[in-house]
Amino acid sequence: MKRLIVVLVLGVLMGEVFASDPGKTAMAFLKVGQGARITAMGEAFVGLADDVNALYWNPAGLAKIKDREATFMYLKPFQEEDGLSYSHMATTVPRGKDGSMGISLSYFGYGKEERTDIDSGGNPVTGLGNWTAFDSLFTIGGAMQIQKNLSVGGSAKLIYGEIDKSNAVGLACDIGCLYFPRIKNTTLGAVIKNIGTRVKFEKESDPLPLCAKVGVSHKLNSLPIIFVADATIPNDNNPYVGAGLEASIQKTFAVRLGARSGPADEGSGLTAGLGINHRLFSFDFAYQPGDYLGDSYFVSLSTKY
Repeated sequence: MKRLIVVLVLGVLMGEVFASDPGKTAMAFLKVGQGARITAMGEAFVGLADDVNALYWNPAGLAKIKDREATFMYLKPFQEEDGLSYSHMATTVPRGKDGSMGISLSYFGYGKEERTDIDSGGNPVTGLGNWTAFDSLFTIGGAMQIQKNLSVGGSAKLIYGEIDKSNAVGLACDIGCLYFPRIKNTTLGAVIKNIGTRVKFEKESDPLPLCAKVGVSHKLNSLPIIFVADATIPNDNNPYVGAGLEASIQKTFAVRLGARSGPADEGSGLTAGLGINHRLFSFDFAYQPGDYLGDSYFVSLSTKY
């Protein structure tokens, strides 16, 4: 396990060395967390990864999922910015002793903007219609338990972005692991996200937002409470941490709190949310603070089938 974590950390450090312009990355929507449950817990899930959202946070967690699960998430990010929306859907397919598979599709829309130009006299020209922009992501991944106390997983990503008449395509992958130590109800996790190609819009080429994450989760023996914590090293910003908890009430309701450091425009600060479970369905809501762009609200609906 120690060797594996070292490899993961070295991988992200190498990514920083080869990034042509640290602090500038393409496809920023890849950094938007998936799942209202996880957002409410300070975006700390690498060491837990126990539901369908493991495909995004740590694909090794897919090995723990024994049922078919599906989820749909809608996000209205940055309330002060009109037109932005993020939709995401994912499902898992357990494969018995061979582990589990996961598939997801994500779409981030940036709304419409008026197309303008300047004439030969330097005057603005309007009435040219609107232009749109969006990013999309298709992910497929799998995991398996290779030892009694260790599971590994990975995912492949196809990324597509479009700005007016320009577009770009990228390929990436995530690699992660989960380790179950002798400490009861405790799990350790590590993952490298967005190992991939540079993305080029017209003449400008930028790296993807590569990062390495390590995390831990612990479930109390006497109470239905789970504590989680993550640390992240990104290639386009300073390291940051996130932590949170989930308290369940008779397996029907869940209250979640969390906190995250890092840039204010990427969701740092206190987070909160709740969950409601009814038979095969669950509803989750999360609040994430923002800076001058406004706060963000996450809604997820999940089921087992």
